[in-house]
Amino acid sequence: MERNRTYTHATILVVLTALLVSCLPDGDFKTAINYEPQDAGDGWTTGDASEHGFDTGRLNDIYEIMFSESSYITSQSLLIVRNGHLVSESYFRSRDDISGKANIMGITKSVTSLIAGLAADRELIDTEHRLYRYIPGYFDGDQNKRDMTVEHVLTMKIGLEWDQDNHTINMFNTNRFPSSMRVVLTKPFESPAGTNFYYNHGAPQLIMGVARYAFGLNSTDSLVHMLFDPLGIDDFVWEQHTDGLHFGGLGLHMRPRDLARIGQFVLQKGQWDGTRIVSDEWIEKATSQRVAPGQAGFHGYGYYWWIDAENNAFYGMGEGGQYLYIVPDENLVIVHTANPSAGSGYKGIGHEDLMSLSGMILEAIR
Repeated sequence: MERNRTYTHATILVVLTALLVSCLPDGDFKTAINYEPQDAGDGWTTGDASEHGFDTGRLNDIYEIMFSESSYITSQSLLIVRNGHLVSESYFRSRDDISGKANIMGITKSVTSLIAGLAADRELIDTEHRLYRYIPGYFDGDQNKRDMTVEHVLTMKIGLEWDQDNHTINMFNTNRFPSSMRVVLTKPFESPAGTNFYYNHGAPQLIMGVARYAFGLNSTDSLVHMLFDPLGIDDFVWEQHTDGLHFGGLGLHMRPRDLARIGQFVLQKGQWDGTRIVSDEWIEKATSQRVAPGQAGFHGYGYYWWIDAENNAFYGMGEGGQYLYIVPDENLVIVHTANPSAGSGYKGIGHEDLMSLSGMILEAIR
């Protein structure tokens, strides 16, 4: 089975520049409306949406929109889980996409926060401690950098300069940059650590490095499997630097059903099949607002999770329409994946589209 793979500079360059390349075919390309869950023998219990509180008329209205050729054009999948049952499942281009791995882009960060939880639960790291305590060899003599805490890194307040395109490409360039953490820590300060929120791909890489050193490992391979194996997630690709670190900010490719597993696992406060994997204390900390909406932008922010206080929900989100939305009060998990390449002349699926989609789904609950 495909698991981990090291990607080169050329690969990440393709990923980042794909947003500028047309990928949409001429004419119709969506399938006929379908959203009945399949029995794939992968452990998911399927259920009837109406038996789990959905107004099927309203649900069908949602799919009329989703399967339209004029909206959500790059959507690839939509899965809805309620009460632990997969009640709705659509693959807009081909039902065969049930077994295809989606590039979940920035949702990778939310999974990285769970990796951090593995270390925090074992008291191997403390969010109030300085990063320098764990990885001193990667710092220069700048005392301000040495004062950066794990909390600063988890809340995107590292204060270091970061260009999402060029610096991310550098981080993936294993030939030129043998240490992905040094790519981040050699950057100058734009503002003191802990001051300003700036969403970036560099901070999660530091968390991967801290977790590896806290466990005394040469790579993060075993940490990934410590999280994924109990969930039954064994068919994935998580891009990895030659320094042994998986990329914490993006680069995870997994099946939509497995992304739904991640969501259900977090909804269940870190338990799966009665086994505790991550503590409920860590899940609560990670999914609670730690950066106010006024500072983070459209919503608040926790530890690599966006916080939708209006719906008492939280979510991971990635470029181009990747979405893992969790509403504890409704026992609800929503997964949406899309081709991250928007295509020429099409703005792509953005935050407003995804919030509209989750709003329609919430309104369909009777």
